[in-house]
Amino acid sequence: MYKRLSAFVTIIMILALVITGCTSQASNIGLARENDQNTIGTDFIVAEAGSYDSADTAVVLSTDFDSGNVTFMNIATGKSYTLSYDGTTYVKDRHEGPMSMSQIKEGDIVDITFLRGKKKLASVQLSPQSWVYDNIENYDLGGVNKTATIGSGTYSLPDQVVVLSDGRRVEIMDIVNKDILSFSGIDHEIYSINVQKGHGYLRLANDQALIGGWIEVGNTVIQQITENMLLAVPEGNYQVFLSNGNASCMKDVTIERDKEVVLDVGDLEITGEMTGKILFAVNPSEATVNIDGETVDISQEVELTYGIHRIMLEAEGYESLTKYIQVGSEYASISFTLEESEDDEEDSDDKSESAENKNDVSEVENAVTGNRVYIDGPQDVEVYLDGNYIGISPINFKKVTGSHTITLRKNGYQAKSYTIYLYDDGQDITYSFADLEPEYYNNDTVSGNRSSSNRRPTSSSSGGSTNSKDTVSGNTVSGNEESGSNN
Repeated sequence: MYKRLSAFVTIIMILALVITGCTSQASNIGLARENDQNTIGTDFIVAEAGSYDSADTAVVLSTDFDSGNVTFMNIATGKSYTLSYDGTTYVKDRHEGPMSMSQIKEGDIVDITFLRGKKKLASVQLSPQSWVYDNIENYDLGGVNKTATIGSGTYSLPDQVVVLSDGRRVEIMDIVNKDILSFSGIDHEIYSINVQKGHGYLRLANDQALIGGWIEVGNTVIQQITENMLLAVPEGNYQVFLSNGNASCMKDVTIERDKEVVLDVGDLEITGEMTGKILFAVNPSEATVNIDGETVDISQEVELTYGIHRIMLEAEGYESLTKYIQVGSEYASISFTLEESEDDEEDSDDKSESAENKNDVSEVENAVTGNRVYIDGPQDVEVYLDGNYIGISPINFKKVTGSHTITLRKNGYQAKSYTIYLYDDGQDITYSFADLEPEYYNNDTVSGNRSSSNRRPTSSSSGGSTNSKDTVSGNTVSGNEESGSNN
């Protein structure tokens, strides 16, 4: 009996020890797993393929294929960091399909996992939440309250938005409104902007006979010719048409990014004044038509000299329309259709109140204010406002609301353009831009001798504006709405 009791007690003690040991072991394993999730760079983490302790949604800033490093920016905090990758790093597209690291581009929004302590990239995937808009020309980055428009959509522009040009990080104001952009974002937030096609510069030489006339660069730029003008033009190949009364010429140019081309127009053709008769068809028929500042009767043919003319149309209850047309044939017809404006007075009142509360300046765009804009730096450089020379810095000029291109130029240095957005806020504004970079290339001179590209302008003058146009060459063309509203 005693032996049986002793054996029973022994079994009970063994069972107690086994149960206690297992519980303790299980507890330790659970604690280890818990620590494994929160501890970085410990022995609990094995650097195997797919191992990670951190995850982010980030913008790719740069990739160094030689060193195997990628630099990211966290979209939530704006902080940048660099991670290494190797053959064990998983690279996937938005649909979980395989990719190579060389297919991941600067500006891409990606979801990544990594080992923080080891700075090792475990996986990178093009974020399924993100969207990309390529080859965008219709945009405005100067909205109030840090907003931007892409086509008809409105998006937020966070402070940490990544702007890239030729792989280098730049500022929003480095973008000129003729640049072609790629946007990436999530929901209604823009996180990266990439300049797909930038701009170069076009200067005229021997252009005295054309001052006051017009220059047309492809269908991209149309502007009144002023003395010593310097135009920012999108990179590409163009036919340039220049005219002033009975003087005109056509040239071919190639514009490269950040380079200046000097176009010699000394061989322009002087012809007798030619005119064309234009028949207008306008809807609504009661619209007022103004050509080059004068109201005309369009019930019959209107005779216009060859060249470019500014057309303005207005009608009660319709959006106003401004277009430029080029007359180049003896007879032609052109039609315009105005769009109806909003009739709902209550809705209109709501919009007006909303615009007032938001400080919206769209209703007074291009209005001259009582304030001034000061360009303090860099000093001793030529300053151009929307392509027109205004003087040597430091300099100031009248504040006109809207977006404007400021171009800085100096002999031996690379010209630089900035887009500024001016508002009727009752304040002067001062800009001090970065120093110009040395010029490492020679300017190109088209159809003439090199010499005029390095002259210093000696006078300032105001100029026209950049707009779209219709060409009247014997065919019927339709005009599209361009700007403004008739209240």
